[in-house]
Amino acid sequence: MTVEANPPVKAAGFVLAGGRSTRMGQDKAILQLGGLTLVERCLGKLRTVCDEVAIAGGKPELERYGRVIPDEAPGCGPLGGIVAALEQSAHEWNLFLPVDAPFVPDKCLRELLQVAAVGDWAAVIARADGRLQPLCGVYSRTMLPALRRELAEGRWKVAPALELAGRVHVMDFANVKWFANLNTPAEFAEAAEHADALDA
Repeated sequence: MTVEANPPVKAAGFVLAGGRSTRMGQDKAILQLGGLTLVERCLGKLRTVCDEVAIAGGKPELERYGRVIPDEAPGCGPLGGIVAALEQSAHEWNLFLPVDAPFVPDKCLRELLQVAAVGDWAAVIARADGRLQPLCGVYSRTMLPALRRELAEGRWKVAPALELAGRVHVMDFANVKWFANLNTPAEFAEAAEHADALDA
């Protein structure tokens, strides 16, 4: 599918930062990588393709980086942040990026938005090396009622909730390293050592 140079749809962008960072031992969002915190890196990428950006979930201290939208259901995983963001969004299309995936390039985000604009889908999500990346994707607000119902009934897995909420298009990307999650101090240290190569 051919895509244009610029996103043809207006969208809101949200950094998903509501995790407890248990394995990291500290809040991942404020870890410094290449001179910026992870939340700053992700907000910067979203600003290149979105009309407005905010932080979905996360501690109140993150307000110094941008608007923070509290989780719809704290402790219920990223689905709570997604539902809260969709509840407050004024845009039909909403682009999500997890705070612990700082190497997703803005061109990937742009392509997700471009494809969302030309197809009859409720969501467009990334996949790399056969693995779905449901937290890196574009969601229509039409999905909100179904996602809210899944959250209320205690089914917190994002991918199954998406399947129930509407027609989902999957976009394949060749570079699996873009979607590497930094969950532990060892993963973060390795990423920091190779940040320039991973950003390329």
